[in-house]
Amino acid sequence: MDGTTQFIVTSLRAQLVVWLMGLLTTVSLIAGAISFWLARDDATELLDHQLQMLAGSVYEGQRLSALESQRSGEDEEEQESDYVIQVQLMGSAIRSSRSDVILPIKTHTGFSDMAVSGRKWRSYTMVYANRTVQASQSEEVRSEIAMDAALHAMLPIAVLIPLSWVLVFVAVSRFLKPLSQVIQALAENDAASPGLLPAHRIPDEVTPLIAAMNRLLMRIRDIIESQRNFMFDAAHELRTPLAALQLQIDNLSQHRSGEDLDALILQLQAGVKRASRLISQLLKMARYEAERETIRTQLDLNELIKTSVCQFIPISQSRGIDLGINQDEPALIWGNADDLGILLDNLLDNAIRYTGEGGSVDVSVRIDGHQALVEIRDTGPGIPEHLLVRVFDRFFRAAG
Repeated sequence: MDGTTQFIVTSLRAQLVVWLMGLLTTVSLIAGAISFWLARDDATELLDHQLQMLAGSVYEGQRLSALESQRSGEDEEEQESDYVIQVQLMGSAIRSSRSDVILPIKTHTGFSDMAVSGRKWRSYTMVYANRTVQASQSEEVRSEIAMDAALHAMLPIAVLIPLSWVLVFVAVSRFLKPLSQVIQALAENDAASPGLLPAHRIPDEVTPLIAAMNRLLMRIRDIIESQRNFMFDAAHELRTPLAALQLQIDNLSQHRSGEDLDALILQLQAGVKRASRLISQLLKMARYEAERETIRTQLDLNELIKTSVCQFIPISQSRGIDLGINQDEPALIWGNADDLGILLDNLLDNAIRYTGEGGSVDVSVRIDGHQALVEIRDTGPGIPEHLLVRVFDRFFRAAG
């Protein structure tokens, strides 16, 4: 696997992990902040309710002595965290559950906040006809209790944040594992015969990309196979004319008389022409397969056929073959002149090659509906019926 591919995969994984972790962390922090605020608010309301219940539970001032005796055994830290309950009977002095804390008694029922000696207090006062009861608690203690409750509410979220990071990393790695397998398969693909990429367990969003890459690999494989077949066919076809040329050269080197030399030179020239024509056809075929794209223009089919027929008239006359056009209905078509020229030349060459001396080759052009038909009819032996299936095979030639 090359460095570029590895970088792309790593970058994709890193981006997914970072974005998902950031999203989950942000949501968790917002949820934690909301939980913290709600828990603190609920704790404050609960403490206010306790103040109210505590103030309502003191009916007579005599109960303060019991509270004071109970507190005498507590240490200073526990006493500071307790409530302060004060009772003032009609016209009497304020009695408090803590002798070291005397807070002003409010004259109306309800909650109030006050500061005494640098400390803030939260109080609830209940005013009766013959007495006033006030329960108070230090804001410092209240804040500590509310903070503890809020932190306990946030604890599960704080634990879930790193756990969600681990789950995100595992999920992203599992999600990208099929893509890593595809990349590994692509990296290990055989350049001479590329195989298809696996599409198992691939996400739907990536499936079209894998399908497109597989279609591309199939086209590449077809091109490679076509080139391999072309090289094999070309080597097979060139072997015979080159062997014939070598034999003619050997014969030429062994003869010294003028008549023999002239005949051998003519044979050699004919062999060179055949080899040159074959190589030219091979090059045209290779160029056509490489381009895979044909530029079509409007053509006069009759003019194209006349050009091809004129090229073969000297050959047909030398062999005593009657070559001509017996029907030429006007036909304008869309096509490629070079490709059609090669096709017509091959057909005429085969017709003349396998037509005996004194035979005929007739070419006709006629219109059938919206189609232009070209027919080349010769008096040769024709193609055996069992070989018709191989008419379009490249370089195939029946024995004899």
